Amino acid sequence: MKSTIRILTIAIGGLLVLLVLLAAYLFLVFDPNDYRDRVAEQVRAQTGRELTIAGDIGLSVFPWLGVRLENASLGNAAGFGEQPFARVAQVEARARLTPLFRGEIEVDRIVLGGLELNLERNAEGRGNWEDLVAEAEEPEHERPAAKDPGEAMRAIAGVAVSGIEIESARVSLDDRQGGVRHEVHNLGLRSGEIRAGSRFPLEVGFDVNSTAPELSGRLDLSGQVLLDPDRSRVNVEKLELRFAGRGAALPGGEIDAQLRADMDLDLAAGSLEIPALSLQALGVAANGRIQGRDLFAEPRFDGSLDVAEFKPRELMQAIGVDVPKTADPAVLERASLKSTFEAGTKSAMFKAIELQLDDSRVTGEAGLSDLARQAIRFDLSLDAIDVDRYLPPRADAPASAAAPAAAAAAGETDASGLRALNLEGKMRIGRLIVSGLTASDIEINARAADGVLRVAPIGASLYEGRYAGNVSLDARGRAMKMSADESLSGVQIGPLLRDLTGESERLTGNAHLRAKLQATGNDADAMKRSLGGNAEFRFADGAVKGVNIAQYLREAQARLRGQPVPAESGPNQTDFTELTGTLQIANGVVRNDDLKASSPLLRIAGNGSADLGSERIDYRIRASLVGTLEGQGGAERDALRGVTVPIKVSGTFAKPSYALDVETLVAENVKQQVRGRIEEKVQEQLKGGTQDSLRKGLEGLLRR
Repeated sequence: MKSTIRILTIAIGGLLVLLVLLAAYLFLVFDPNDYRDRVAEQVRAQTGRELTIAGDIGLSVFPWLGVRLENASLGNAAGFGEQPFARVAQVEARARLTPLFRGEIEVDRIVLGGLELNLERNAEGRGNWEDLVAEAEEPEHERPAAKDPGEAMRAIAGVAVSGIEIESARVSLDDRQGGVRHEVHNLGLRSGEIRAGSRFPLEVGFDVNSTAPELSGRLDLSGQVLLDPDRSRVNVEKLELRFAGRGAALPGGEIDAQLRADMDLDLAAGSLEIPALSLQALGVAANGRIQGRDLFAEPRFDGSLDVAEFKPRELMQAIGVDVPKTADPAVLERASLKSTFEAGTKSAMFKAIELQLDDSRVTGEAGLSDLARQAIRFDLSLDAIDVDRYLPPRADAPASAAAPAAAAAAGETDASGLRALNLEGKMRIGRLIVSGLTASDIEINARAADGVLRVAPIGASLYEGRYAGNVSLDARGRAMKMSADESLSGVQIGPLLRDLTGESERLTGNAHLRAKLQATGNDADAMKRSLGGNAEFRFADGAVKGVNIAQYLREAQARLRGQPVPAESGPNQTDFTELTGTLQIANGVVRNDDLKASSPLLRIAGNGSADLGSERIDYRIRASLVGTLEGQGGAERDALRGVTVPIKVSGTFAKPSYALDVETLVAENVKQQVRGRIEEKVQEQLKGGTQDSLRKGLEGLLRR
């Protein structure tokens, strides 16, 4: 035993003597500067590039094994510029020698100063770094298996570094094929002592410039880092990231964003935990949490997001968006958002959404159920919204006749977006005001696929009745095709029209309407010109405002008697118990030939057309008296019973005009009188009993 110990002692002693002699030789005799030319030759042989070391090469051996290099540069690849590919002003690194015998690495502070890395891509798309990283592709069956993500972490278990210091580094990429240039400069990195199981500070910062996207700014990052190789875990506390920049690529041209978080990364489990995250940018503050799973296989994330109340007007100003003029200047003043989310490689969905905008609240879920197909899915509920508050004031509407045409031309729809749209969802609205109309209990179902959008069914309660609809847009052709099947049942048409137009009621009554329409075009004007289809309507217990047919009857009576036209009396309206008809629509022209209206006093029929493009009316109303004018502004028995009174309707939708068709009235009255006298003469002759005398009497009547 003693001899064995003695032999080991002698061996170890001899090894130490050899190490001391080797260190003395390296320190006293060996000069690494004598080998710089040989090193340069080796680099040239391996890469074809020139390595230049203008400064001294320093070497230390004991107790630190280290190297120091000054003013070195590596030449550029053939075919690129003369500037070096890389340049460094100072490199210094050393490791303590004795821990190496224990399988440990203890490194003193690593210093890298004045690094410049000039990356280039030529017009053909070749990079000046490709010859350095090119590797012969191995057959797939010979490629090494994927490494355990925690392997690298476990490999540093025995490594300790007193610190890392990088100063004044610059990295640039000049892409001549893309015509862009990116540059990171004033890059600095500083760390505390890096040792497994101990937390150390880390600070990184750099300036950035880019021509596309156009921006410049400063990014700074700091945090307290813990490396735990035993559990393959990286933990960062008090992570702070700040970016302040400006440029056309940034919202509003300028941004100052700050992010704070704690983070825990488990490499063995492939999981990420960010229990607390806060972001402040553009006057908006958001908090949240993130959990990640299967990071190295099929990553999945879930978490929550809470955006504190902010002012949308101020946000739009900050990002350079023109704040629209709104009818109500008090809108766009309050907004907030709460939601959870789930995201992965295949989908990204927001759930438990609570979005507040001014006085309106949206709840539900929405997102992309299939990222590859961009499949939008939603199921949302909106409690109430007055859309008119967000629209431009009425005074800002185009005043000239040419303005609508210009607006229509500017508003031509690009159907390409609809062709690519993949959408399916439901929307419920408790109360909605739009274009003056008020509706409630609205249900909308929408589906878009393969260039066809279908909004069906649609249902809503409005003005004491119900609306039901089925609308589709087909964008598969050069021009969009619209089809609609819509109905109103039990709706009070007077208040509806009053709210829609903002003017006094022109028609009242309980309305039942049904329409099936089709149109083709890429803007509203083209749709109107091509509109076709049919419709039917029935109104009960109402009135047509703005026209008093009873007054036209009195005017007709006066004209036929040769008397002065009586002054208007009674309300300027025509009451009815029922008003019915059908519409035939072709090429934007609406035609009706079977209008019928009845009341205790009148029977009304009508026919004519209206052009939706020019908004002009060409219509004829025929009214006949079946009772007394009393109650409609007249007191006497009427002599017009049985006589049809024609009324001409012309003008525009906005300003229709009504006038008695005197020419037709006189002609019809003459015919009526002739017919009456013929009938009287026939009766007289029939009483006489001779056909010959009847013939002579008719001939005499017609000669008068």
